[in-house]
Amino acid sequence: MTYRLSALLVVSGCIFSLLGGCSLLPQYDAAGPKTSDLITSAHPEIPPQGLVNPPKCELPIPDQRTINAAVTRFSDRRHRSFQIQLDRACDYVVPAQQIFRKTGLPPDLVYVALVESGFVPKAKSRAKAVGMWQIIPTTACRLGLRENHWIDERCDPMKSAQAAADYLSRLYDMFGNWPLALAAYNAGENGVRQAMDKSGLKTYWELSEAGWLPAETRAYVPTVYAAVIIARSPGRYGFWYRPEHYVAKYEKVVVPGGVKLAWVGKKIGVAKAELVNCNPELCKPVTPPCCSEYELCVPVGCRDSVISALANCPPCKEAPQQEKKQKLVPIGKTPTLAVHKIAHGESWSSLARRYKCPAKTLAAMNHTRTSSVLKLGQSLKVPPTSAQTRLAVTSSGKHASGALLLAGSKRAGSVRRTAGKVKKPAGHKAIHYKISQGDTLWTIAERFHVPVKTLCTQNALRPKQKIRPGAHIAIYADQTGYTRMAARRQ
Repeated sequence: MTYRLSALLVVSGCIFSLLGGCSLLPQYDAAGPKTSDLITSAHPEIPPQGLVNPPKCELPIPDQRTINAAVTRFSDRRHRSFQIQLDRACDYVVPAQQIFRKTGLPPDLVYVALVESGFVPKAKSRAKAVGMWQIIPTTACRLGLRENHWIDERCDPMKSAQAAADYLSRLYDMFGNWPLALAAYNAGENGVRQAMDKSGLKTYWELSEAGWLPAETRAYVPTVYAAVIIARSPGRYGFWYRPEHYVAKYEKVVVPGGVKLAWVGKKIGVAKAELVNCNPELCKPVTPPCCSEYELCVPVGCRDSVISALANCPPCKEAPQQEKKQKLVPIGKTPTLAVHKIAHGESWSSLARRYKCPAKTLAAMNHTRTSSVLKLGQSLKVPPTSAQTRLAVTSSGKHASGALLLAGSKRAGSVRRTAGKVKKPAGHKAIHYKISQGDTLWTIAERFHVPVKTLCTQNALRPKQKIRPGAHIAIYADQTGYTRMAARRQ
């Protein structure tokens, strides 16, 4: 009995000791953990047991070796280029941060644009990513950014900033912390999710250290954090940066669609080049004709002048262009295309020789590339035979249409149709010549013994005008010359 009582006293003492020792554990109030506690943890984005991630609107800086290395690199070897990027950032950071705050994101995330493009509005990458935030076409479509013949809103600094904020917000909601969200911004959400599923790892830093992410992504996230660190304390690292001194340089004014920037610049005394620079989203120096109204950026103080000019002297508007590809139309003939079935041993190059047409043109006609493999029995669209494409002369002996024809697409030539403007010399016949790679007006004139001046006059061309493969040109000659030229083409 005495032994049992002693054991009971020992157990009771241990329990009281443990209860008393609980006061030595960290205490967290209802407001959540402190930022300093998160920074000192091994993986800051995954807090200790019982804690939650920092709010979405905060961006704590993890204590990671790769981040410190990036800061050193920027402040040492890349000091000059980083200072240039900071100077450029001063024109965009303040309004962009306002957008990020309204979206509920950390305002310092705007420095993603510094890492992506150095705050260059029209930056382009090999992956077809465009703008400050380097948004690819598919993502731009998902985010509602317009991209067409007249406008690419990925180049609009503020519209693309809003799109990037929306995308980053979605990524955070998907992954629950900023390191993984930033990794997904660079590598794509599917790539990060697959890496997590295959590895079983849960944090960006674990994935990075184990090599489950691409090398570019492993360097990308620390670089973003390094840019934020320097932007928060630029003087500490030898940089001069005062974004709070931001003064707006441009203001917006509503103008009709189809208004040329040259006309606007002339009316308000501003160079066309300056208007182009402050409207980087415009693909051409004209407001989109497909829009009834468009918000144009002009230098501060010019808004009223533009409104007055529009009221007093409405401009001639640019007509919307129909972006339809023009097909090769033999003069006097209906356009035709032949069908060729691939035989054993045939390739793009052999087809190009057979049909006297560049391989790339053949591939484009079939909506594919020359790198695609041709299959036995596959049907391809090919140009008509040489007999079908020769220049047609009507029964009356008159030329049916103009001398020059456009072929296929814009790449086929920079010449324009001149139907009805060129008259066939009396007693002469014409041969339809298709321009090949490397041809110039001089080489064509020398080949067919026709003066360059005459060739240009008969085809309404300039002597130095560029001609490209695929366009067609009419060469006029008397009966003897026509026979000689026709023999050359056989």
